Amino acid sequence: MYTLDFALQILANGIVIGSVYVLVALGLTLIFGILGIVNFAHGEFYMLGAYFGITAAAIYGLSLFPLLLVGILGVVLVGLLSERLVFRPLAGGDMTSSIITSFGLAVALQNAALIAFGPQPKLLRTPWAQIPVEIGPVFMPLQRALIPVIALVLVVAVHVVLRHTWTGRSLRAMAQHGTLAQLYGVDVKRVAVVTFAVGAALAGGAGVLMSSVFLVQPTVGNMIALKAFTVVILGGMGNVYGAVSAGLFLGIAETFVAGYLTNTLRDIVGFALVVVVLLIRPQGLFGRAIDRA
Repeated sequence: MYTLDFALQILANGIVIGSVYVLVALGLTLIFGILGIVNFAHGEFYMLGAYFGITAAAIYGLSLFPLLLVGILGVVLVGLLSERLVFRPLAGGDMTSSIITSFGLAVALQNAALIAFGPQPKLLRTPWAQIPVEIGPVFMPLQRALIPVIALVLVVAVHVVLRHTWTGRSLRAMAQHGTLAQLYGVDVKRVAVVTFAVGAALAGGAGVLMSSVFLVQPTVGNMIALKAFTVVILGGMGNVYGAVSAGLFLGIAETFVAGYLTNTLRDIVGFALVVVVLLIRPQGLFGRAIDRA
């Protein structure tokens, strides 16, 4: 039963799931690494992106890429409103305040989604979900096969912005030393807006992509937020490239546990890894600096 073909299929599924973990965790680690905000409502950005995509597909019959754009733009708007109305008034305060506030925001967004979209689980369906793709022994729908490709494009885009633009340099400067960056003229409010926009866009895009794989309901963000925090801790708090590596690793590890042992153990894997890593290397596998490769 456990053949090489079976292992390759599981590996492919793990890369798909890991790619989504990467996108959500990347946005979360940007917000924490640059602004020092622990946003427990980040999973709700993922949830809203999924709902925006599903709703647009049902009303307008759009294909995957327009739906991705709709989900990203919708969640960016929610992220910007959250930054302006919820987190900006707390800037410079105690981190505990932002944590408690983010919990409140998460509950508010969950209830808003419950009212707007209803409690019934939903799934994104597009014509691409019916197109089979076979690469050797690996089989999956085209819509699912595109998830790692789209995730790679988004990660590369973030890398280019961070490394080769003035905005990216400002973000990295704030991550390294916020006070010194302000003395050199970095606009803190602008950095906060850009950071939340990018973080929300990544989470919303991940929600649209994954809504074709798993059912979506108002509380789906709870587990994805826990997975994102697991990835961030494994990769090192605030480390962008560590989050990418840890996200893929967690997705692959979970699918192999589910495939070779039992699906009931898959969610335990990440938390067990976190305990081990914190005991051996408290700063995470890749340290903390945001510009460290």
